[in-house]
Amino acid sequence: MINFDVTILYQFVHFLILLFILNFLLFKPVLKALDKRRKAIQGLTDGVERAKVETVDLGKSYESTSLEKRKPIIGSKDAILSEANKEAVHVIEKARSELAEELARIKSEIEMEGRKVYDALKADVSKLSSEAAQKILQRSI
Repeated sequence: MINFDVTILYQFVHFLILLFILNFLLFKPVLKALDKRRKAIQGLTDGVERAKVETVDLGKSYESTSLEKRKPIIGSKDAILSEANKEAVHVIEKARSELAEELARIKSEIEMEGRKVYDALKADVSKLSSEAAQKILQRSI
């Protein structure tokens, strides 16, 4: 059986004194340090979350601002391209009409030259035919 004598009572009292001393000297400071550390980590975690949200908001703001700034540029680019296309069509049509006029002028010049040659040859036909006949017959006509 277990004997309960005074030594157990002394041990119990010593245990309570040690517990009381350790509570003030060890447990409370360690728990305070752990609580302070937990709060610091929680603060850092909250800061990271706020930074993430702020980053997302800034990204959205940048995209919307960028889109707003690009709209007039894109519109002016489209207008410039449209104007350039119209100008190109105008230049091509002008060149076509000039080429058509030049072609008509060249054709009329060729036709006139052909008529001049035809008239010159027609005038020379009788002379050339008599010369050809003389050469063929080898006598004068």
